Amino acid sequence: MKTDRRFFKELRLRQLRALVELSHRGSFSAVAAFLRLSVVSVWRQIRSLEDEFGVKLVDADGPQVKLSEDGLMLVEMCEPLVESFLSLKTAFIDRRNRTPQKLTVAAPADILSDALPETVKGYRKQFPHVELRLLDRPSRSATAALLEGQADIAIAGMGMGQDVEGALELQPLIRYSMTLLCPAEHPLTGVKKITLKQISQYPLVLSSEDTSDRPLVDQAFKRAGLADKLDVALSATRIPLIMRYVALDFGVAIITLGNHAPFKPRRGEKAITALDVSHLFGFEETVLLKRKGVLARPHVDAFCDMVAKAFEGLS
Repeated sequence: MKTDRRFFKELRLRQLRALVELSHRGSFSAVAAFLRLSVVSVWRQIRSLEDEFGVKLVDADGPQVKLSEDGLMLVEMCEPLVESFLSLKTAFIDRRNRTPQKLTVAAPADILSDALPETVKGYRKQFPHVELRLLDRPSRSATAALLEGQADIAIAGMGMGQDVEGALELQPLIRYSMTLLCPAEHPLTGVKKITLKQISQYPLVLSSEDTSDRPLVDQAFKRAGLADKLDVALSATRIPLIMRYVALDFGVAIITLGNHAPFKPRRGEKAITALDVSHLFGFEETVLLKRKGVLARPHVDAFCDMVAKAFEGLS
C-alpha cells in the first residue's frame, strides 16, 4: 500500500498533460507557450515521467522532439484520462446546473445555411432550455475553435486521407467530389479528359486558404510542378460568390459544391457548367468533430445524432 500511495502522489496530471501536448505540438517550446510554463518546467515534467516509468519517452532532434514507442503507448493510454479530467469541471457544472445548458457549434457558413437550419429548428424545439450558439467559421477555423475550447463540436470539411488532430474524434457525414466550374462555352467544357496543365492556363477562382477544399487544389498543382504558374484571380469563402464570378467569366473554379442549388445567372451573366474533376483533386468529406475523452453530455450528444440523421438525408 505504501508503494501505491507514493505512485499516485508523484504521478501528477500536469506531467501526463505535458506529454500529451508534446505529442500534438512537437516541441518543448510550443508546449510551454500553450501551457504558459517555462521550457525548463515542461522538460522537467517529461523527465519526471521517464524516471517514474523507467523508460525513455522522447527523442530530441534539435528543437523538435519525437515520442519513442513507449512514449506513444503512454500517450494512447493516458490521453482519455487527461481529457476527461480537464473537462470534469465543465461536465460537473452542466450536470449540477441543469438549466441553462450551453452548446456552441462551429461550422462554415455554407453548412450553417444549407444543411443545418432544420436541425437547429428541431433541436431548439426539443431542447428549449439549451443556449445554442452557432459560430460561422471556415473549416480550418472551426476545427481550431474546437481545439481552443471555443466550441463544443465542429462540423467541417477535410480532404480524403487528411489527418485529424490527435485530440479529436471524427464522425464522417458525407463525401463530395471536387468540381470544375466553367462559364458556358468555355474551352475546357469541350475537353474529354481535363488535365492540370490545361486548367492552369486560365485564371482561377478558388476557395480561401482556410477552407477545406483549397489544400486539395494546392497540393495537386504542387505535385505537378505547376504551383508557380497559377493565376488566382479571386479567393473567397462563399460558394455563391465564387459562382457569381465564374458566371462573369472572371475565371474557372475548383471547389466542392455540396448541396447547393443550381446557379441562376443574372442579366449579363453566363450559365455555369460543372465538371467532375475528382480524378485530379480527389474528394472532400464533411465530418463532425468532438474532443476525445470529454465526459458525455446528453444535450450535446443529441445534437450530434440529429446532425448525423440530417446528413443521411442529403446522401
